[in-house]
Amino acid sequence: MIFNPAQKEAIQHNTGPCMVLAGPGSGKTAVLSNRVKYLIDNYEVHPSDILVITFTKAAAVQMKERFLSLSEGRGAAVTFGTFHAVFFTILKNAYNYSAKSIITSDVQQDYIREQMCALELEYDDESEAVADIIAQISCVKSGNVNIDTYECGIIPPESFRVIFRNYDRMLRNRGLLDFDDMILMCLELLTQREDYRNAWQDRYRYILVDEFQDINRAQFDVIRLLSGKYNNLFVVGDDDQSIYGFRGSDPGIMLQFSDTYSDAKRIDLNINYRSTGNIVLAAKSVIEENEKRFSKDIETNSACGEAVDIYEFINLNDEKKFLAEEIIRLKEGGIDYNDIAVLSRTNIVGNLYMARLKGEGIPCVSNTRQEDIYDHWIAKDIFSYLRIAQGSNSRKDFLRIINKPLRYIKRSYISEPVDMDALKIAYTGNVSMCERIDRLIFDIKLLRNMSPFAALNYIRKGIGYDEYISNYIYEHKANKEEINNIISELLHRAEKCNTVREWLEDAESLSNDIQTECKRGISDEHKGGVHFLTMHCSKGLEYKVVFVTDVCEGIIPYNKAVLEDHIEEERRLFYVAMTRAKEKLYLMYPKLRYNKDTARSRFIEDILTTRYPHLHTVLHTP
Repeated sequence: MIFNPAQKEAIQHNTGPCMVLAGPGSGKTAVLSNRVKYLIDNYEVHPSDILVITFTKAAAVQMKERFLSLSEGRGAAVTFGTFHAVFFTILKNAYNYSAKSIITSDVQQDYIREQMCALELEYDDESEAVADIIAQISCVKSGNVNIDTYECGIIPPESFRVIFRNYDRMLRNRGLLDFDDMILMCLELLTQREDYRNAWQDRYRYILVDEFQDINRAQFDVIRLLSGKYNNLFVVGDDDQSIYGFRGSDPGIMLQFSDTYSDAKRIDLNINYRSTGNIVLAAKSVIEENEKRFSKDIETNSACGEAVDIYEFINLNDEKKFLAEEIIRLKEGGIDYNDIAVLSRTNIVGNLYMARLKGEGIPCVSNTRQEDIYDHWIAKDIFSYLRIAQGSNSRKDFLRIINKPLRYIKRSYISEPVDMDALKIAYTGNVSMCERIDRLIFDIKLLRNMSPFAALNYIRKGIGYDEYISNYIYEHKANKEEINNIISELLHRAEKCNTVREWLEDAESLSNDIQTECKRGISDEHKGGVHFLTMHCSKGLEYKVVFVTDVCEGIIPYNKAVLEDHIEEERRLFYVAMTRAKEKLYLMYPKLRYNKDTARSRFIEDILTTRYPHLHTVLHTP
């Protein structure tokens, strides 16, 4: 394999800290693998002295296989592993932990769920609320934040502190640890125990870190300790592709690397071997609007290629129709379905397009969990109302809607099965509460014989669900555009069914179909088809042709991210999506979404007003 000068410099780097800025398609995996080989072959470094850290197990396996292929099986003693695997190895040696010491996700989720119930917290989607609280706990731990001053935005701060402390106590009492504990305990061990620190520093004299832009503060602190004696820390990443801030990753660590290591060498891998010239220039037009980034001049090794096509449509239906027709046209022109990807901001948006393609007989593959509109918590709320109206006395259904809108009914008063008469007895003497319960009973009876469309509108307007939604958007800074889209799509589907029972059965059938698709996902991937991915899940992948859907304000960039001042991460995410394309890139947006006006994304404006005169784009308008 022939390497360019920057790649050679990175591969042949010997000792001391080094940061490699590896842009999209710049060959970073080849550089990492060949540097390990070069250390062994040319600098006579013993394989067991080398540690290569990745963020996923799959990446570690792939990197190891590539290295062993290059070295023809020699150097098997090199350690390839994830942060968690490496840190747990250190802890096992110190504290005799086993795999059983790590809390499972099921146990973790069940415990948080119990805590939420004990505190009688109100939430919209239980699974989502549990996941959000676990993520908040992880942010506190990985960021080494003081829990006494931490302001949780998911639930009341004091309730979060109670859950955090109880969860931490439970782990200690049961002798368990979670993934964040591995990092913090490893940091504590290496900080306080000089003997262990020296032993592990001597064990790994050369440390290489992949996807360095995704590291968090606690992980970096441990890596600094491990590499502290020899300072042979070689990190590879791209600050422009840092898209996991919601998981605690901090691109600032990479941006300040030279402050931490004043003698660090910086090497820029700035040749994109993946994408054509027009795609590279369009992507640069977007990402260069970010202020907090390393300045770099990405070039391409390819020809200019086809223009970047920007399509404006009247509405979503026109966008879906074009997508199906264009993919069929590409197939007839010799492009294999497997070489095409459709990227969206969320799973729900992507699956609306996938349903259209499947309806046209186009094979599709989804590498992520498929979600439909019915997976959204709003749809689950609506269906709980409808099931109750059809006779359900399930506690689960009542808990979903009992305070949507707010009725001040205590969750602990809801029995299994639900008995509304017993609920009224519990509030004997409280006239206003009894009136609220009577009103709920009256509303449920009214819903019983309504059509799906009329029932949905009555839940919204008559019962007051729209008022609840408005309060939710205000309190949670939620994405108003997304929520309006969900409700509009539910109205659209409700119109197609004659009875509530028919709608419930259709939704259940669709859910079963999606579960079947998920089970078949691996085998379907081998069969091939158009790939449907979220923009986050597309990172690290590449396709000849890429379509990015719904590139409009409120979706890309996501409205909530804009409100929370995360616009630079949204721009990085769009940059990642664009740079998945090798030969052809389509950016698409509708003027109307569910009969509401939309504006094309500011990121498209960046492309159309580019300072690169050689960039060739075509704007297609109706």
